Amino acid sequence: MSVTESVYDYKYENGRRYHAYSEGKYPVPNDEVEKDRLVSDLQHHAFRLTLDGALYRAPIPQDVQNVLDVGTGTGIWAIEFAEEHPSAQVLGTDLRHLIISSPIQPTEVPPNCSFLVDDCDKDWVFRDQFDFIHTRAMVAAIKDWDRFLGQGYANLKPGGYLELQEITFPALCTDSSMTPETSPLLRWSALFTEAADMIGLDASGPLKLGPKLRSAGFVDIHAKQYKWPVGRWAKGDKMKLLGRFVMEDLMDWLPSSAMGLFTRVLKWSREEVELFLSTVRRELKEEKSRHFYANV
Repeated sequence: MSVTESVYDYKYENGRRYHAYSEGKYPVPNDEVEKDRLVSDLQHHAFRLTLDGALYRAPIPQDVQNVLDVGTGTGIWAIEFAEEHPSAQVLGTDLRHLIISSPIQPTEVPPNCSFLVDDCDKDWVFRDQFDFIHTRAMVAAIKDWDRFLGQGYANLKPGGYLELQEITFPALCTDSSMTPETSPLLRWSALFTEAADMIGLDASGPLKLGPKLRSAGFVDIHAKQYKWPVGRWAKGDKMKLLGRFVMEDLMDWLPSSAMGLFTRVLKWSREEVELFLSTVRRELKEEKSRHFYANV
């Protein structure tokens, strides 16, 4: 779908490029470095592996008709869903225009799949209601969960489903003696949470979605929590592979997560951020003795 020129009016900061559409709402870059991380789709593979290969848990029918993927990123979830459900018309939306400005998607997508640059924090203006709305890893994007869930409810057909697949902060460690004072990774997690809070983002927000879903009008609410190991320290082939995906994705995401927030909000210099992240990476490589994990 066509976009206005203002969408390409990038903002450059500390050697990183950020989107111009709804500038400042999403503190993660949309440059080549971030594009390369997204193209690897490690996070997508981690979610599928967590669900034993499935794209979703909602009990939707195989012949579902109208589907919305909010925060589509590279569009891989929307593309794979469209391929598995040829009856569906799948629309993927994202505030960042990586899906348009850079060739990070396959040159050919299913005919029942399309994309739109859109800010899900603004009023949703869709022609039709959806049978299924899916989101994933929006913890760093949504400031007002009540508004988001209310709009999701209003845009679902009666009997439709909303599925939220979320990563939550803080990062955790099996060794309770590890604290943000002794662990660079846990300090990064605490600082990210602090900086996010200062701009209106609740990094632990996904843990509080149950009551918010009820307040929005949803019923038959189900929640399931998974643990993602960081590194290959967990037992079993599945968990070791999952830990590898999580580790590699986190290594790439560290500068994207920290550079904008830490310099703009915490007033660190670029050099301070880079030096600090080097200590985080060094600790992450000690995966045999440092058993970190995240709740999903």
